[in-house]
Amino acid sequence: MKQGDSRRPATSYTFTDYYFFALGALLGGYAIGQNAFAYISFPPVYIGEIILAFGIIAFLKSRCVAATLVTPPSMMLLLLGGWAIFACALPYIHEFGINTFRDSVIVAYGAFAFIVVALLCERPERLQLVIPFFRMIGSIVIVLAPIVILLLSTSGMQYVIGPYIKSGAIGVHLTGAAIMMLLGFMRRSRTLIIFLVIGLALIAARSRGSQLAIIIPITIAVICSGRWRQGGAIAVAAVGLLGLAYVLDLAVPATQTWCPERSGPCRNFSAEQLVDNFSSIFTAEKGLEGTKSWRQEWWNTIFNYTFNGPYFWTGRGFGINLAEADNFIVGDDPTKPLRSPHSCHLTILARTGVPGLVLWFLTLSTWSAMLLMNMLRARSDGEKVWADFFLLIFCYAISFVIDGSFDVSLEGPVYGVWFWCLFGVGIGATMIYRASSWAEHKSDWQTAARLSAAPDGQS
Repeated sequence: MKQGDSRRPATSYTFTDYYFFALGALLGGYAIGQNAFAYISFPPVYIGEIILAFGIIAFLKSRCVAATLVTPPSMMLLLLGGWAIFACALPYIHEFGINTFRDSVIVAYGAFAFIVVALLCERPERLQLVIPFFRMIGSIVIVLAPIVILLLSTSGMQYVIGPYIKSGAIGVHLTGAAIMMLLGFMRRSRTLIIFLVIGLALIAARSRGSQLAIIIPITIAVICSGRWRQGGAIAVAAVGLLGLAYVLDLAVPATQTWCPERSGPCRNFSAEQLVDNFSSIFTAEKGLEGTKSWRQEWWNTIFNYTFNGPYFWTGRGFGINLAEADNFIVGDDPTKPLRSPHSCHLTILARTGVPGLVLWFLTLSTWSAMLLMNMLRARSDGEKVWADFFLLIFCYAISFVIDGSFDVSLEGPVYGVWFWCLFGVGIGATMIYRASSWAEHKSDWQTAARLSAAPDGQS
């Protein structure tokens, strides 16, 4: 049996093999079941924390602990985690208890990145399973997204499943699917493209953040890959459907259950709303400036008491309710208090201070630079599939970050675990790509990645 062959007898599976499959099931549950899946618990812990605990065991059993620390992004992440734990979390446990752990997951879930790196370093052939897994998730989300959104907006189901669905998460996975189609990792059938465009349009009408999380990664993928024809086809389909909806004045009413954090009326799903959202990024439009200015005021407050105030070094720490402490309380439900300022970057700044924010940006920038350099290197070496894979992982993860820049998302498991696993895949794939000992299996991996991607079976 070849070293790169991942199809081994069940009797030869190890603990880390079973954990790798369990982690895939967790990510699949978060992508499709979202908060409903995340709420699966065995008091006092949830399913994500249980899988993380077993992941630490798998991390140690992989015997690749040292290997996970050899790249600049992993070192930056280790420093960020150390600063967050020892300077901004441990000092507050006695005062805030479980809330300290709850708020620190925006960094603590970074442990999943180290786990993924260790699993890929232990058995590089596991990388062959990543694209088929993404392809499966993308196909399911493409079909379900328009149906779920329409159900939430037009039927009594909104009261049953509405609180458990986050439109931003749907949009990020739809963006990942669109990029996979663009790069040839998924079939580009007309039916899937139509469902995809409808889903993306409905999500983009939901908020400015979701709109940017869709547009920016797809644009980067088109430019970096040079696939203008495929990108143009998606753009033409999007503009055509948008124009038709605008002419016919089609609109899907949104309900308060779908956007419970808004104190005013929800935004309908319509072509006009899409245009309003986009234009409001740059100007004040049709009552949308309220949510924009509210965020800016809170962000300015955080900026002032960190960069120019008493919380420069360690921020307010993990555990305190930032909305209460900063006097930006929103909503009337005391059982669901807002705790974070609708931006992962400002959450990091407010809770870990300026040093934490610097480490956060160094972590993101070194990881991004590493993947983009790998993409350029692979493209110059004629390894187009590897170049596209690094581009896919980069754009997929960046979509999470962009959405998290305007919403409370990376602070929870539905987004956070996915983002940090993508972060780990990027590091692990880099180490595998650069390892000469695995060079003979690169062609096998490229074949597996492109398998059944295009309608004619070609990339």
